[in-house]
Amino acid sequence: MNPPEFRLVNLVLDTGERLPCLVDKQTWLPARLATRWAVRWRRYRVQASTLASILRVLGKMYDWAWRIAELDLDQYLTDGRLLTPQQLESLAAHLRENATVLDGLTIAPHTYNTHISVIEDFLKWSLYPANRGGVTSFSLEELSAEREYLTLFFHSIRVSGGQSQRLQPLTEAEIKQIRDAIQPHPGSKGEWIFPNNAFSTSTALRNWLMFEVAYELGLRRGELLKLRLDSLPRGREESILVRRLPDDPHDNRAREPAVKTAERKLPASRNLLQALRHYVTAPPPAGRIHGQSPYLFVTRQGNPVAIDTAQDIIRAIGQHSGIQPLSWHRLRHTWAERMAEALLDQPNGMDILMYLGGWSHPGSPKRYIQNALARQSAQFLAQYQNDLYPSTAEDIR
Repeated sequence: MNPPEFRLVNLVLDTGERLPCLVDKQTWLPARLATRWAVRWRRYRVQASTLASILRVLGKMYDWAWRIAELDLDQYLTDGRLLTPQQLESLAAHLRENATVLDGLTIAPHTYNTHISVIEDFLKWSLYPANRGGVTSFSLEELSAEREYLTLFFHSIRVSGGQSQRLQPLTEAEIKQIRDAIQPHPGSKGEWIFPNNAFSTSTALRNWLMFEVAYELGLRRGELLKLRLDSLPRGREESILVRRLPDDPHDNRAREPAVKTAERKLPASRNLLQALRHYVTAPPPAGRIHGQSPYLFVTRQGNPVAIDTAQDIIRAIGQHSGIQPLSWHRLRHTWAERMAEALLDQPNGMDILMYLGGWSHPGSPKRYIQNALARQSAQFLAQYQNDLYPSTAEDIR
């Protein structure tokens, strides 16, 4: 019997909820314990995109169980048996080696540690028959001791992450280069004329606006794709509303973009708001297709822009402008670095940055504030050192 191959499928329930499911590629039967764990435990604590990533990690664990350990993981755990230290070490080695074989690259420490955390959580959950079903021959005290052992073991096999390479923010010259490549200029009759070598008539306005909204407001990719028509200001309002809309029944995308953190209202420039109104009201093909979707950025068919399409758009903008690498995250990073510089001397600057960026944990804005402080400190020290010594050879004599 050939070992099963597991893949991820995304189910959309009648409520609009996205429910990822790990299934056998040959039989389409779900991995029993992984499905129970996801449905009864993890789905209420994370969004669908995060749950999908978690299930992919469990898919690697099931693959190890069949191919390396030669056991049916579902049956093994349901019978109340425990993985031995040798098996756990083999599983950890499989995670490292499998990543190297598949990608040609050594798995990043952060990724490896994340995988380890997922497996630790799953194995602790599966200790108790009330969670996974089946039986156990262990007492509650013995199960608690095994849980403590798993904590110590997985802590021992984690690796130190080291210092990752810092993503460089875009410079003013690079932003200008991107805009020169994709933004419109007024024609003789006041019409908007886009560069011929960038995008088609039906996508040029949309793609330029996606770039401008992400750059000006510092939105994440998911937040950008989740903007709706009712996110735009009405009347004298000048703020764009960033909303959390998980499991929206009006969102027909198989992979629903995630707005993971805080909702907020972000003031937008008049130029950006005017351009957005033009996009919404102008007739196709240049303007937005009407009546198909409540989401702001849509395709030529009127469907909301998918995650993969958004990736293609930012990649194409980078190619047309000659700015590489370019990503939605780099735009947000550029925005955050500049906001931190402007807010550094404000008494509550980090709180403001935390609200504007939609962070729920202070560690993220603090990192940008510290970067701005480091740059300011370096400039101060350089000026101090210049003042210590004469500036010319004549002065030295």
